[in-house]
Amino acid sequence: MSEQTIDCYILPSTPKPLLLPVECIAEIVAEPVIVKLAKAPASWMQGHVNWQNQRLPVMEFSGLVGAKANDASQEKPHLVVLNPIPGAARKAYSALLCFGDVKRVSVEPNLEFGDAPSGGDRRYIEAVIKLGEKEFLVPKLTALGVAFSYF
Repeated sequence: MSEQTIDCYILPSTPKPLLLPVECIAEIVAEPVIVKLAKAPASWMQGHVNWQNQRLPVMEFSGLVGAKANDASQEKPHLVVLNPIPGAARKAYSALLCFGDVKRVSVEPNLEFGDAPSGGDRRYIEAVIKLGEKEFLVPKLTALGVAFSYF
């Protein structure tokens, strides 16, 4: 592993916050306008958003992994626009919806790994990273690409 730090974003989510490298994210939009789906086949499918003249699918990660979502009424929504996912069948931008503050951090290369959360769908979790006393989920990007293809 490289000796350089990795710039990442921490995205609020359940069962644990997400940790994504800066390179994965095209833009973070505060208080987005999401067009809800009339009949969403799954609870994690939040709808679509117009971003730079593109219609992007929006999902909530906590619902995707089968975790109980945060009480969104108390937190500001943020749309995290993901760059096209390398190796995914669907080569397009997509977006995650999260509630709360998105933070940028630098992560040291000497990472400590934690255990995957019990229960829920682990297909979408690449790793659990410990930073100090907190644990963060690293999503499996290719699996997210498959989930976005259902929209």
